[in-house]
Parts: sequence; structure tokens; C-alpha cells
Amino acid sequence: MSSLSSMVEGEFLDFEYRDRLITVYLPKEYHLWLERVFPAVFLQDGDFLFKEYINVIESNVRDGLAEPVIFIGIDSQHRNDEYTPWEMGALHSDWSFGGKGEQYLDVVYDELVPYMLNRFRISHEPKDLALGGVSLGGLISLYAMYRKEQIFGKFILISASVWFKDFLKYMETNELVGDPQIYMYIGMQEGATKTNVQRFMVPNSVVAYGMLKERIVDSEHRVKFESDPEGTHTDPYFLKYFPNGIQFLFGELSSKNG
Repeated sequence: MSSLSSMVEGEFLDFEYRDRLITVYLPKEYHLWLERVFPAVFLQDGDFLFKEYINVIESNVRDGLAEPVIFIGIDSQHRNDEYTPWEMGALHSDWSFGGKGEQYLDVVYDELVPYMLNRFRISHEPKDLALGGVSLGGLISLYAMYRKEQIFGKFILISASVWFKDFLKYMETNELVGDPQIYMYIGMQEGATKTNVQRFMVPNSVVAYGMLKERIVDSEHRVKFESDPEGTHTDPYFLKYFPNGIQFLFGELSSKNG
């Protein structure tokens, strides 16, 4: 049920919840500070974003750059359906989008989060709970900001697929819930070789960032946008910038603006 690498200070747990694989990372402090509740980051695509670079995150904690957090990776076997807010035609012959994001978020918000808060010592405060993902996982995390329930007060959007059909229009015509704290990253070469709607990856990301900055109170401190001039839509860039998001959301600055 658990696996612990000798190079990792914390602990990884794998288990199934409603036929879905969940991977949890508990920082070493979880077993040392027994009276404390911890912040938690819920992430799409299982342990993809946090497991490989957990040593960087643990180093930031040791150096006082970020507080220890619990990571919860949520696996999906149908990401093109679960990570899209509405249906969209295929960009390739076998790559259509089912638009079942609302149902997926219902499971996360109404079932998984309460289960995890009950099972582990996790804070119930929105300022201590983050939702995030990469690509389509970032898209559905951004979409979640517009839900009525303010369970999550922080969001990590790594190369979010805001090229998705009518998504900028959705952002323009709907109201955000509260004033979340947000970390966004985009590689400036993403979509550069595409001829379909994915070619709008970078310009749409810039527009989305502008909308969020305009609508969030104290956005200068609550919204951070990073880019890499050479960044492509590939794993090395996603993983490189993810720890920056954790440091921004759960570092010294977050304690002042949570």
C-alpha cells in the first residue's frame, strides 16, 4: 500500500477510491507534528507533477522557502473526457473531447475531498487547499474556479489548454468565486508548430492571465505568471516549473495573502 524511496524524506501512499487510483504524498512533518493539520494540493493526472521532483520540493521546505504540504494525485483513464468542460470535436482522428468535466469535478468536490479531509489531517480552509494540473488538467482546474463552492482557494495552472473551444468566452461571461491565489506557467514555444486551434496556446494564455488579473483583488500579489522563452509543451518544462508554483502558493508570500 505504500512505497518509500530512501532518497525521499516523506511517504507515498497508493490506494483506490471508487475505482480510481489515488497517490498521496505525506511530508515527513506529518508524522512529527501530530497536532497539526496540513495544506493539501489536489492534482490531475495522478502523481505526474509531484513525484519526480519531490526532492526539489522537499529541499525548498528545508530551506524555508515553502511550507510542508500534502499532495493528492487523482488518476484519470479518460482525461480527454474528464478534463474538458464541454464537448469538442476531434483534433485528430482518435482524439475527441467528451466534455464530462462537470461530472468529474462533482466527484472531486462532493466525494473525494470530503473523504481525504476525513482520512488525513488536512486543513478545511480554502486558503490551504489547492487544485491544479497540466495541459487539459490545467484547463479543468481553471474551469473549477467558476464553481459556486469555494473549496479550493489556490490553483496551479501549468500550460493550461486555454485554446479549448469557447473557453475564453466562458471566462469573459462568468464570475469567479472569491479571489483565489493563482500560479500560471506557459512555455513560449507551445503551439508554435501547430496548425489547428492549439496554435493559440500562448496568446490565449496571455489573455486568460489578463482576465484573472483584472478580476482578482490584489492580483499583483495573488496571481503569478511565469513563462520560458524556450518552453515547449513537454514534460521537462512542466516538471521544472511546478515547484515554483508550490513555492509561490505555499511560501512566505502565501501566508500574507491567504
